[in-house]
Amino acid sequence: MLTRGNKSRSSGGAFVPSGDLRFVVLYGPEEMLQRGHLDALRAVLGEEHGDVDERRFDGGHVELAEVFDEVRGYSLMGGYKLVVVEDADEFVKKHREALERYAANPVDHATLVLRPGSWVTTSKLHKALVKAGSGGAVVKCEAPRPGEAVTWLVTRTAEVHKAKLDRDAAALLVERVGTSLTALDTEAGKLALMASAGSRGGNTITRQLVAEAVGKGSDEKAWEVQSAVLDGMRNNSAKEMLETVHELIAVGGQPDVLVLYFVADLMRKFAVAAAMRKSGGNDATIGKALRLWGAGASTFHNVSRQIDEATAARLLSAVLDADARSKSGLGSAKGNLEGFCVGLADVA
Repeated sequence: MLTRGNKSRSSGGAFVPSGDLRFVVLYGPEEMLQRGHLDALRAVLGEEHGDVDERRFDGGHVELAEVFDEVRGYSLMGGYKLVVVEDADEFVKKHREALERYAANPVDHATLVLRPGSWVTTSKLHKALVKAGSGGAVVKCEAPRPGEAVTWLVTRTAEVHKAKLDRDAAALLVERVGTSLTALDTEAGKLALMASAGSRGGNTITRQLVAEAVGKGSDEKAWEVQSAVLDGMRNNSAKEMLETVHELIAVGGQPDVLVLYFVADLMRKFAVAAAMRKSGGNDATIGKALRLWGAGASTFHNVSRQIDEATAARLLSAVLDADARSKSGLGSAKGNLEGFCVGLADVA
């Protein structure tokens, strides 16, 4: 639930910030909603105040004085300031009284945003922020109800992944994956790649495709392929990548089209990671957004740090072209994948 002054909206609705917000709390388990609300706030502040100088801190390590110095000091560029404290649970716990005092008299040239995982709605700090005219806002970011998730997913797939998602297909996807928007968005991106039949737009994700592609063990199968490609990139070895790809197809029994799609999804992850790093994201936030785990996550971060946003976009475009050629009869999926892997090793 969003609470601002005496107004409230459900977590499934849009957060509508204004340029007079000075202290905002985004909390809850839904990372995608938090990032979306922060993007919306940043855009409105830019429209209201012009240039926005954004600074981010890790709440587990930053000192209160460092945050307040940043908030209260004026930008060297002369613009408005947006100061974000990530993973702010311990920060709030340690400095609640000081934050209460600040909430009573925030500066007018900056907005402070805290991003804790949990929040105490009975605290003095909460009451100070939701008080009418306080310039504060508290936004709970949690997974929506199934029906809301289906509606969100259909719209998100069309706008971001440039594919049409049938509503009954979206309902099945929510049934199998759950209502986590981050997980749903990841699966929708994969399905959009699989549905692309020689075209980047106007593709349709059907219920049958969801039934075939999204099931128990699909993440493990994808990570098996992606780990092999990451190891090949880390070792700068096209030979290693090609041998593993052949083994997965010939011995593991995975269809070459599906292996190509898993590789395309890895390129999408590189693009997401590059964009998040450019916006100040760290390994922890990127790993959480992409659902990375174990030793493979470390390998991914080590490789992806070497790939800037432009290179990531080029790699994603190249693998989508390979997928489109395969579906248009211009070579097999296996052959086009081999060619892409050789180029990928050159980039590594």
